[in-house]
Amino acid sequence: MKISNAVRAIALCFCLALINQLAHAQAIAPMRRATVRIGGWALTDNNKIVKNFDYKGSCPVKLKFAWGVLATEPTEIKYHFERSDGATAPAGKKNLPKANTSEDVIETWDLGANNDATFKAFKGWEELVIDSPNKVSQKINFTMHCK
Repeated sequence: MKISNAVRAIALCFCLALINQLAHAQAIAPMRRATVRIGGWALTDNNKIVKNFDYKGSCPVKLKFAWGVLATEPTEIKYHFERSDGATAPAGKKNLPKANTSEDVIETWDLGANNDATFKAFKGWEELVIDSPNKVSQKINFTMHCK
């Protein structure tokens, strides 16, 4: 069976038009990208919540800073911490496997000495900075009173 050149030309034009439409639809289709937010934060000592972010107790103490991070889509976050004393921790990554489900990001800080007057009424902060997929941060301000 012979196909005329006219039929081939029409078929070729149809195929090219279809490819063009598919490429255009792909180009304008919204890309689903996760957006991350920090839903809550807490400060604990020995797994007890530090009320009003004001620690009163024996020193030295290991304070645990925790943030609940959520994303609109499953994603991986990249983050780092900043502190009021200028110290930094190595950058981290965390997988958020489910949309709108909080995952904890935790950092600890050993602070205070019984014989150091600096910690009789010390004010400081630790900040979680999420670098990707979008930039967002949350600072936890705290006060500590060593006894």
